Amino acid sequence: MRSIRILLLLVVVGAIAGIAVPNAKALGYEDEPCPPQPQLKVCHPNAEVGKNYSLPILGKGGCTPDSVVYAVVGGSLPPGLSVSSSNALVSGIPTQPGIYQFWLQVSDIPQWQGGASWCQDDKASQWQFQITVVQGLQIQQRQSVLTPAQLNTPYNMQLTTNGGSGLTWSVNSGALPAGLNLNASSGLISGTPTQAQDSTFQVKVTDGSRSDLQTYSLSVVQPLKITQPPLLASAAEVGLPYQLALKATGGRGTYAWTAEGLPAGLTLDTASGAISGTPTAAGVAPVKVTVTDALGLTNTLSVNLAVQAKLALEKSILPFAKTGARYNATLVKNGGVRPLKWSVIGLRSLPTGIKLNARTGRLSGVPLRAGTYRFRVQVTDALGARSSLSYTLKVNRGAARR
Repeated sequence: MRSIRILLLLVVVGAIAGIAVPNAKALGYEDEPCPPQPQLKVCHPNAEVGKNYSLPILGKGGCTPDSVVYAVVGGSLPPGLSVSSSNALVSGIPTQPGIYQFWLQVSDIPQWQGGASWCQDDKASQWQFQITVVQGLQIQQRQSVLTPAQLNTPYNMQLTTNGGSGLTWSVNSGALPAGLNLNASSGLISGTPTQAQDSTFQVKVTDGSRSDLQTYSLSVVQPLKITQPPLLASAAEVGLPYQLALKATGGRGTYAWTAEGLPAGLTLDTASGAISGTPTAAGVAPVKVTVTDALGLTNTLSVNLAVQAKLALEKSILPFAKTGARYNATLVKNGGVRPLKWSVIGLRSLPTGIKLNARTGRLSGVPLRAGTYRFRVQVTDALGARSSLSYTLKVNRGAARR
């Protein structure tokens, strides 16, 4: 966009050897280069929506260059533009198309010295101006940083405009990351990045008569991914302290974590990704964990966090046994996290011929001697929880063999 400058012809009046200048020069505006229409200065070129615009409008006359001020006293500037009071620079970024007319006033500030005015300020001068704002061709993606790409992962970024037909897209300067290309007719940036890098490039779009440029930065990083925790690590138990340290790789910078659906009693450290606390209720919770890196990349992992009830042996009466006869009975427990470990503790032991399966908690065997046996059993689960209970097993005398 070319700019037109209406030159200010200033008559700088000063004092030489203490001689005061009594009068200011007449205030006004230059007629050129705007068309000499009565009271209307139609100033070109047109402004375009969304693009920087600058039009210096300078007047003539006044006491000194610093004593002249400008102000809009009628009509309105295009939305997004403003005028400087010191030099009448109209600038900004227009936001709406249209034809805008406004009255610009130039006036003089009286100059004083020793309590008296040494320059008589002239009356203010006003003139009407017009700026036409057109809807230019513009790339809609105005952000300078594009969504980052991940190495060896397909990438797509669709660039669009506010209109136009027969568009041609090109990389005006710089270069796209290795493995990516810009479609000349559609404006789609796509491909599979083959190298981790940071790239800066300028994209140009044109319809033959209008064009727009936009500079972008695009980073290619290692894929951001949350490491799947071991199966046992996602098991918890009511009443036991729990901690699961989630890990992520790839991306860039520090990570920020969020989680949805955590069991009651557990919380997530948003900086480290550690889930910790003491569960208060049993159940299986489908937890959705998300990590975000410094570039805004995200990765989500679903973890079925199973909270088991507190481990406890269930009180039960063991069935009678008979000497010489096969015996089987399974001890019952509630809660806990497998695998379990069963053992007989204390000084007392099982009846001779009966054994306790350390994995299943099953009593089995052929008792050899009659009697009443009291013993204590302990079960330990995978998280270290323990429960113990005393049992009584009565062995009756079996029928004598012939």
